[in-house]
Amino acid sequence: MSAGRRELGRVLVTGAAGFVGAALVRRLDALGVAVVASDLAGPAPDGKPLAPCDLTKAADVEALIGQAAPGTILHCGAVSGPMVMADRPLDIWRINALGTANILEAARRHGVSRVIACSTSEVYGSRSRGIVDEEVSPAPDNVYGASKAAAELAVLAYRREQGLGAVSVRLSWVYGPGRRTPTDLENLLRSGIEGRRVSLKGHPDDITHYLFVDDAVEGLVRVAMAEVLRHEIYNVTAGEGIPLGHVIETARSLLPGLEVELLGDGPAREGPSGFDGARAAADIAYRPLVDLQTGLCRYADFLRQSALSPAPGSDAR
Repeated sequence: MSAGRRELGRVLVTGAAGFVGAALVRRLDALGVAVVASDLAGPAPDGKPLAPCDLTKAADVEALIGQAAPGTILHCGAVSGPMVMADRPLDIWRINALGTANILEAARRHGVSRVIACSTSEVYGSRSRGIVDEEVSPAPDNVYGASKAAAELAVLAYRREQGLGAVSVRLSWVYGPGRRTPTDLENLLRSGIEGRRVSLKGHPDDITHYLFVDDAVEGLVRVAMAEVLRHEIYNVTAGEGIPLGHVIETARSLLPGLEVELLGDGPAREGPSGFDGARAAADIAYRPLVDLQTGLCRYADFLRQSALSPAPGSDAR
């Protein structure tokens, strides 16, 4: 990590009932940090009191930040991926773009020293090639990615013009225990656990960008604690992508009865082959620690023990 460590003060986590937000709350609690957890609705992480807030309503956000008086905001409140609310594009835009702007404005007014906005590798889009770094211009393929790119621009503007200590963190495909949004990866593992054949869209050479939830949380906490951040945007990912075929074979090594039919018969999906992590390595000493086999094993164990109903896959993340 960069020299020194800043005092977080009280930390406000938005989207605290969500996958990454809840994991962040648990991690911060374990570190002994005072946390205010906020979301539009529950469930609260581990029974922690939840401060309700609609991020699209500026007055509600102003009241939340005024009452919480945080020194740090970890802004995870958002539509969580392109598979969610795809039939409601305007709502995606309002929640992700307008919601972030409301957070930034209230943070400016109340003198919050650092705001970390969760963004996504989806901002790069499918036209990017190779290992891409943060200097690559966003070219998103969907409203979700565009809304996150717009949120990043708001972060840049408030940082440069208003002097707010704000930064965006681009996470890749976060997976692991606690995720409730149905995904192809969950469907794959559940099928292996239950001994049923599964059909998935894709080609063995399609590149995946899976990031275990503990690594995502580690990166966000390190960004929050770093005394100095030399950049405005950071990739926090697993680095080089992994072909879908390798993901399936890794899952099969853990679940020998797994039978998979891939329905893609065309060329592999276009897009980045991975994401450069040099900035995060230099500034916050971040590198992913959970390899794919370990992550899938832990996720499969969670699914075995989970009382959640099996959910059909709806996206390749």
